[in-house]
Amino acid sequence: MVSVGSILAMIFTLTAAFFLPIIGAVVLCAAGKLSWRSLITGFFFYAVLQALFRLPVLWLLYQIPGVQSFAYSLVGNALLMAITTAFFETAARFLGGRLVLGRKGRSITPGDSIGYGLGHSIAETFFLMGLSYFGNLMLAFAINQNGLSNYSEVFGQEAAVQVYQVLTGTPALEFAAGGVERIFYTIIQIVLTGLVFHGLRRRSIKPVLLAALAHFLTVFGTAILQPHGVWVGEVYIFLMAMVLLLGLAPMPWPRRKAPAVPEGMEEPLAPEELEKAKTEESREKAEPQPSREET
Repeated sequence: MVSVGSILAMIFTLTAAFFLPIIGAVVLCAAGKLSWRSLITGFFFYAVLQALFRLPVLWLLYQIPGVQSFAYSLVGNALLMAITTAFFETAARFLGGRLVLGRKGRSITPGDSIGYGLGHSIAETFFLMGLSYFGNLMLAFAINQNGLSNYSEVFGQEAAVQVYQVLTGTPALEFAAGGVERIFYTIIQIVLTGLVFHGLRRRSIKPVLLAALAHFLTVFGTAILQPHGVWVGEVYIFLMAMVLLLGLAPMPWPRRKAPAVPEGMEEPLAPEELEKAKTEESREKAEPQPSREET
């Protein structure tokens, strides 16, 4: 039987990878916090450039006899995955921001970066995971209820045994790794989108190249660390997400500085201090003042 822990881990991954981003994006767009245009643009441009350009290019590269030996090596595969991912996904962001979100002089807002990044991440989840996680969860329930008999009648005994061994032999934490990874990758995709859109707003190519480099390092490092176990790669993705969030996110989303106080003027009180000062003043007025006879 498939353990309860494994089933809960599959449900967590489906929730973190599919349900939370989709429900969150729909709620934010319906509330007017994000733009439907930016969300759909992110989904559409990722899907189009993956299906029509990146995947065919990879297929062609792996067919070239002189490239095959290099492409199937650890470093070669990591390089091809990282270069094509960084190039085509950065190009998708650039084209989506330039042709749709920044069309006819429309200014690209920070909310567009978040909406596009969410749409991009949702589309990426569908391409990477597809319906496999839904299928795994359904098979786990079916095996626990009916065993292998019904499944083997449809797909054969050998396929049924292989599926059973995978679902029962894989540790529960490894089923949860996909959900953890998608949470960190959503952060990464939003920050990278913010960098590209920042470059479009400033008419500068440097943030765009910086986003492509950061994306290359994320994918390359994850692929190189893959033989060392799932969680080693997840830790690397987490570190990259934190570096991007804390180190590069302030570039497209700078903190607002308080206005400088001119020399000779008192600095305005904070709301809490202002409320305290008003309370003390009202108390002083309420207290009885000593009469002249008492003095």
